[in-house]
Amino acid sequence: MDIFNKEKINSSYQKDLDLAKALAILFMIWVHVNEYYQTSAIEGGVYNRVVEFLGSPFSAPIFIILLGVGIVYSRRSTAKYLFNRGITLLLLGYGLNIVMDLIPNTIVAIRTNDMSYIQSGLESIWGIDILAFSGLAFLFFSLIKKFNISNKGLFGIWCALMTLNIFLRGTTVENKIINIICRGIWGTDEFSWFPFLSWITFAILGYYFGQILIRCTNKTVLYRNILFITTPLSIMLWIYSYVNNVKFGAFGALYQTEYYHQDVMGNIVLCVFALFWISFLHFVYQYIPEIIKITINRWSKNTNLMYCIHYTIIGFSVLVLKTESYMPLQIIVLALSIFIFTDVLCIFINNIKSKKVSKDYTKSECGVLQNL
Repeated sequence: MDIFNKEKINSSYQKDLDLAKALAILFMIWVHVNEYYQTSAIEGGVYNRVVEFLGSPFSAPIFIILLGVGIVYSRRSTAKYLFNRGITLLLLGYGLNIVMDLIPNTIVAIRTNDMSYIQSGLESIWGIDILAFSGLAFLFFSLIKKFNISNKGLFGIWCALMTLNIFLRGTTVENKIINIICRGIWGTDEFSWFPFLSWITFAILGYYFGQILIRCTNKTVLYRNILFITTPLSIMLWIYSYVNNVKFGAFGALYQTEYYHQDVMGNIVLCVFALFWISFLHFVYQYIPEIIKITINRWSKNTNLMYCIHYTIIGFSVLVLKTESYMPLQIIVLALSIFIFTDVLCIFINNIKSKKVSKDYTKSECGVLQNL
């Protein structure tokens, strides 16, 4: 049975994808709190392994794949819009580094009269986190749109980028200025968390997947087929990775440098797993009560805002809490508290924005803006 159409017949908002993103946000906040505050006594234990697993394959790959899907579904995906969006996210990423790293470290330096904290904060400013990577991804797709590159052409570019990553990954750059630029392209050091070459595969996969999804006439069949393929394939890939010591963070040092600086094999393992997870959640979503779906949708739409707020809270929390000193139950309570506070702040900020929109525009204009 042919379940695809040449036309974009499935172009409405894909609410079922919100569940994958919402869970990714929850796991992301949990793992970030855990990495700041877990005591070293539990670092190699089962609890830490579970948290790192949930906060890694279930989180960043999902965000980035859905970024690619969003580019396909957005009505504003012109080269100019994607370029402007990319610059905004890139600047936002660096700005967040100042807020969550430099400012708290400066306060600690003044308190303790230890200027090494300021040096640490300054080094963190130019770190490439997922916001900055997202900016680079949007800039990449703005070029794809600008030059009207076909899917075949994009695949060729991907092959070239993966080849480049094989040779550059782990290459260090001594010059600090040049290193700031290079760490955004490949993994040069510990501040290169989401280098372009190691993570663009997920956005490209999302871009291809979005083109399939938007032309799909029967999502149930599509997701069922993906689930049937990716379930055994994912199991085989994880076993292969374990046996052959494929370094993408799953084994050994859990989801740290090897995860952030992964190569194409790590990309393949995590992409297949992400497709399995997204397909599985499509069927789970059908059984979720409507009132919970509303909350899930809110979290999904507030992804960037929740990211910035929760990291700001964590960054400043070190001024009153002792890092690397809490047990699992304490960390879970702290993570839930930060998650809830982040959600409440997002609601408050969105209400203020909504009131401003309502004040500045007519009722009909307001309705149009809220649907953008």
